[in-house]
Amino acid sequence: MSEIIRRHSHELVGRQEIQKLLDRLKDSHPKVVEELIPNLLSLGGVVRVLQNLLREQVPIRDLLAILETLGDWAPMTKDLDMLTEYVRQSLSRTITKTHQTADGQIAAITLGPTVETAIAGAIQPTDLGPLVALEPSIAEKLMQKLARSIEKCSALNHQPLVVCSGHIRAPFKRFVERFIPNLVVLSYNEILSQVEIRSLAMMELSDAD
Repeated sequence: MSEIIRRHSHELVGRQEIQKLLDRLKDSHPKVVEELIPNLLSLGGVVRVLQNLLREQVPIRDLLAILETLGDWAPMTKDLDMLTEYVRQSLSRTITKTHQTADGQIAAITLGPTVETAIAGAIQPTDLGPLVALEPSIAEKLMQKLARSIEKCSALNHQPLVVCSGHIRAPFKRFVERFIPNLVVLSYNEILSQVEIRSLAMMELSDAD
């Protein structure tokens, strides 16, 4: 039951629940809340960012850091997906700790340059945010390659996890979640610089083509 709640927490948290959290934070840090809402971002916008985090099981316990990051970036962009990525980067310590192995590394599937370039070139803006529109045959082969990489991770007793560049993280996550909804996708910007990333498998488009 707790696992089901964790995976669907973004559906359980709405305006009323977030307002209660904000009211509590306002008692100790009134300026942070007052300067952000509604001057820079609406309550609905803040709720959407927090739901985006919870959808990918990123904890929102450090609400102060989240709001401070939104306050820093909201004057420059109102794109909620982009703001979510900035917040994720600010939570790098939490995200890194969540996915570190016992020896302190991040064991992951990495995307080679040809895959990163192909995905970046196939990103298209939509009402749902930026989406990857790869040629169907390439998309299918890429997913086959990903499936084999995930099997390799499982055989090595590691949680399947993909690490890629920050500018393609969100679109790539949307692309793969249709087929593998619970796959964790991180960007290099979300991992502390002192932590080693150990590549268990590198995906190259030449291998899948």
